Amino acid sequence: MKKLKEIKEIQKNIQGVDEEAKRICKQILDSRMKPEKSLGVLEDLSMKVAGITGKPLNELKRGCHFIASADNGVIEEGVSSCPLEYTRIVSEAMLSSFAAIGILCKNLDIPLNLIDVGIKGDILRSYENLYIKKVAYGTKNFVNEPAMSEEEVRKAINIGIEMIRTKKEFDFYSNGEMGIANTTTSSAILYALTKEDIDKVVGIGAGLSDEGFAKKKKVIAEACQKYDLFNKEPLEVLRTVGGLDIACMVGLYFGAAMERKPMLIDGFISAVAALVATRIEPKVKDYIIGTHMSEEPGMKVVMKALDLNTFLNMEMRLGEGTGAVLAHPILKAAVEIPKIMKTRDEVYKIFQ
Repeated sequence: MKKLKEIKEIQKNIQGVDEEAKRICKQILDSRMKPEKSLGVLEDLSMKVAGITGKPLNELKRGCHFIASADNGVIEEGVSSCPLEYTRIVSEAMLSSFAAIGILCKNLDIPLNLIDVGIKGDILRSYENLYIKKVAYGTKNFVNEPAMSEEEVRKAINIGIEMIRTKKEFDFYSNGEMGIANTTTSSAILYALTKEDIDKVVGIGAGLSDEGFAKKKKVIAEACQKYDLFNKEPLEVLRTVGGLDIACMVGLYFGAAMERKPMLIDGFISAVAALVATRIEPKVKDYIIGTHMSEEPGMKVVMKALDLNTFLNMEMRLGEGTGAVLAHPILKAAVEIPKIMKTRDEVYKIFQ
């Protein structure tokens, strides 16, 4: 697969982070009335945001959350314990604030935006936070043929970029997904890109039986061999076994980097999309922030491949962005430390 012209243009529009802003932010943090590095991850986050924005001191007033929803043709192989219509139904529950991510976003006052990029069916009710951007009614079954065409991948990535542009008023973002069988598509991508032991990459997803779990690993291994994915470029791997939801999230990562704003990774599938984005354009890595360590076994593999850390361990593996949104207040608080905290001399002058 030739590198799409749009990808080359995207790469041109992603700049490296500002190392001088990071250095000044660190200098400010070290001058504050506290032992050096005593705030650990909070200091790391402050410096990372400084590099992203190019400003040593920042204020992150508000973030918003994106969910990419799409169906996957590989469900025909019995790799999921959930029925196909679950994607549409759960997506509506999210939009109505009944699902976990909707409840969390509502309680944390985080705007939730759901993108129908490929649900096999239509959401007929009207929701102000629903964006119908359907590229196809689900992907093809990659056991029989590549999941997507080049045009479908291009469209899905561009939708993610465009969604960031439509929400430029926000200071930072997070993402999640909804799509039955998408632990299969994401595991297949991760297996192809890392060549790691398949038992470390593939998990049971939404409660598969032993038979279903064995079938899932077999489907992934055989597809990677059939399409020679171990020797293919990331974009071709994504096109062949990936999902429209993952492609859209790749676009979200690109869009955030192009706007010089942080993007919070959620769990396994969100992290695999981040890996694809960084393999296409390595500078994207500087704009993404790991949040929680999903219980999905492949999470350790993908975070190692990304060379990023997480700072929450909530024993979660739901997806949707449930871990990422919990990190919103932590990120917002982190950037306040260098801005508000006083130096030792300043504190003595005030309180002596």
